[in-house]
Amino acid sequence: MSDTKRPPQEQEKKQRKRRHRKKNKFLTFLRGFFKFLATTVLTIILVVVIILSVIMAALTAYVMQFRENTPVNIDLDTMDLAYTTFIYGYDENGNEVELTHISRDANRIPITLDEIPQHVRDAFVYIEDEHFYEHSGVNWMRTFGAVLNELTGGIIYGNRQGASTITQQTIKNITNDDNPTWDRKLREIFRAHDLEKYRTKDEILEAYLNCIGFGGTTVGIEAAAQKYFGKSTSELDLAEAASLAAIPRSPNTRNPFADKKANKDRQEWVLQKMYDNAAISENQFKAAVEEELQLVDPDVAESHQAIQNWYIDTVIDDVTQEFMKMYGLSYDEANDRLYNGGYRIYTPINIKMQEEVEEKFRNYRTFSPEVVSDPPQAAFIAMDYNGNILAIAGAVGTKSGSNVWNNATDSKRQPASTFKPLAAYSYAIENNFAYWSKLELDSPLELEDPDDPDEKILWPHNYSETDDEDTWSNDYVTITEGLARSLNTVSATLVSNSGERNIYEFVQNKYQLELDPVKDPYPSPMALGALTKGMSLRTLVSRYQVFGGSGAYFEPTSYTVVLDSDGEVVLRHNYTQIQAISPETAAIMNRMMREVIESEYGTGTAAKLSRVAVTGKTGTSQNWYDNLFVCCTPDYVSGVWYGYKEANRKVTPGTYYGTARLWKNIFGDIANEGEHTEFTLTGKVEKRYYCTETGLLASDKCEHIAEGWFKSSFLPEVCPHGEDESLANTNPAEYAAQQQEQAEQQ
Repeated sequence: MSDTKRPPQEQEKKQRKRRHRKKNKFLTFLRGFFKFLATTVLTIILVVVIILSVIMAALTAYVMQFRENTPVNIDLDTMDLAYTTFIYGYDENGNEVELTHISRDANRIPITLDEIPQHVRDAFVYIEDEHFYEHSGVNWMRTFGAVLNELTGGIIYGNRQGASTITQQTIKNITNDDNPTWDRKLREIFRAHDLEKYRTKDEILEAYLNCIGFGGTTVGIEAAAQKYFGKSTSELDLAEAASLAAIPRSPNTRNPFADKKANKDRQEWVLQKMYDNAAISENQFKAAVEEELQLVDPDVAESHQAIQNWYIDTVIDDVTQEFMKMYGLSYDEANDRLYNGGYRIYTPINIKMQEEVEEKFRNYRTFSPEVVSDPPQAAFIAMDYNGNILAIAGAVGTKSGSNVWNNATDSKRQPASTFKPLAAYSYAIENNFAYWSKLELDSPLELEDPDDPDEKILWPHNYSETDDEDTWSNDYVTITEGLARSLNTVSATLVSNSGERNIYEFVQNKYQLELDPVKDPYPSPMALGALTKGMSLRTLVSRYQVFGGSGAYFEPTSYTVVLDSDGEVVLRHNYTQIQAISPETAAIMNRMMREVIESEYGTGTAAKLSRVAVTGKTGTSQNWYDNLFVCCTPDYVSGVWYGYKEANRKVTPGTYYGTARLWKNIFGDIANEGEHTEFTLTGKVEKRYYCTETGLLASDKCEHIAEGWFKSSFLPEVCPHGEDESLANTNPAEYAAQQQEQAEQQ
């Protein structure tokens, strides 16, 4: 039966069933959909949780591993900071004077916290880290804020937000670990946290104030106080302290030399922070804000960066050489240690003398009456009889820089005839091979020609400005005259009679000179000073101490003592007296060398002074390559050299004054004002008359006599000339030589 024919009730029932089935399908769909949605969301959440857990686990593992590999043992006691080294001398009244201070990378002067006033500490704490005494190394609130600001591109604070505490800044300055990376920041946090476990706040603050920058090479509060205000930290007032505390955030642009206004603005903010934290009163705040700062002249502040003088160069080199030996370092390593170690070096400099000598060297008229287009170089050094270097100059003209070539210490040149007193003459007198009036022929020796063994050559030639070869008189002269006239023939004869090897060993052992064992034990080096390796003017002059009267010398020094930054002695010059020759030989040589200055035929007469005795020796090497004068006065030992830096370049005679005159130009006025006017001779010597014809002690029959000095223990025979008729036709000099030979054999 069709639907149209069904009763209405049945049709309605069927429609209701149809509608119910549709509703059930929809509900089933909804239940399935929400079940799927819930399952998906839960799955996503679970995945996210798992991922986050993995990330957190990895991050934790990374942080723990990073923590384990991060060195945290920051040692504030031995932190590697470069401290400024100071060099001192004493003025004529005995007052300590700072000569200069030096630093390689930073001008830093160590200071302890108890030397820093409370208001200075507060200024830095309240502007840099006002919760310094509350946190444990890290200010977490500021750190989180800085991280968030960094991640949002500065939306929160508008610019980069600093979060480093004083502890963190100290670590960054000590370790120089300042790369702008997350790794570095994490290391810094760990280190800061650990540092505060075993260090007090005061210890950390002290280290901080010693290592922060204040502009340029100025590092540390003490160096800054001296640079900007010319005073120690302990003398800073409140306004000055706030001005310095304003610098470290931007040291090169906010210091008062670079920008006074920027420094003033920041200074007032420092004072405001101090006032807000009840560190100062309102009256103190207002007074400090209104105070006009009295700054050091910037040019004066930078004056120590100017070229240092010759003496400072010498001190630096001397102490560097000692550090090399002490610590087993290379020259550069030892030099860096000196510059950065915060040492205090004390010197024996004569400040006034050094200034006068350098002034003479800056004036070309000291060296020549005419302006020379290509002038030779020169050097000078003066010391006392303890080896203390009092003044030094290493080159003519204005000094070109610091730690430059110094002709007095760096250049090793032939000492020429200034070597004769140390070698041939001292040996002969010391060993009784000669005496004041011993006669020798001014004639050359006959030596084997090195190019032709069958031929002989005549050697040596005497000095001649005309380059003449036949420069011998063939007359007998006393060895004293031979020294005064600088006759090479006499010195060569003494060496020949004594033996080159004997003199070589004598010079090497007695004077501790660096000689060539292969090339130097020969006539030319030992008789004429033609040494293979040469000798510095400093060494040569120091050995002339023996002729001041005692026969002893001290090694030369430009420093007396060196203290470290804690005031402990790390180096003290060893003043060891070395007895090179006897006092008797020293006394004889002293008087013989006075003839160089005072006799009519002496080569050094231009050095004679009106008030003070001078004894010395001139020297000129082959072809005038090296020109010297070394001498003693009762208070000083000094010497001058000139020549070209090129070792084999001739100085044309007349280019400069003679060396004796030049010495007097440089040092004559100073030497003539010395405390003592005459030498004190300690040897047992006697002043006797001798016969100028025989060289023997004069008898009342001798017509031609002169005065000389002799050892009391070694006097010549009395001259028999005129008493024995058989001597009438005998050469007096030959007779004296025979008598001398007999005495030596006995």
